[in-house]
Amino acid sequence: MNEYIISPCELKKSLENNADIQLLDVRTPEKHANYNIGGKLIPLSELPQRLDELDPNKLIITYCTSGGSSMTALQLLVNAGFKLVKSLDGGMTAWRMLAAL
Repeated sequence: MNEYIISPCELKKSLENNADIQLLDVRTPEKHANYNIGGKLIPLSELPQRLDELDPNKLIITYCTSGGSSMTALQLLVNAGFKLVKSLDGGMTAWRMLAAL
C-alpha cells in the first residue's frame, strides 16, 4: 500500500515544481475553512456521488486531518477505477508540522 502514500515533503516538492496534481480535501467544510492547502473540498460522505468532479487523468492527492479518512477516500477512488491516487501521509496534522519548520 506504500505506493499509495505521499509524504508531506514529497508533496511540497511536487507543488513547488508545479506538478499537475489535483488536491482533494475530504474533511468537513468547517475544517477546510479553518485551514487548507488549496484542495478541492469534497467531504468523504459526498465523495461517491461526486466522482465526476475529479479528473481521472491527473494525480489525485487525498488529504484529511490525520490520514484515516483520506485512505478511505483513496480506496473508494481506486475501487471506482482511478489509477493515479495517493494519500497525504499524516494529513493536515503532518503538513502543518512541516510548515512550522
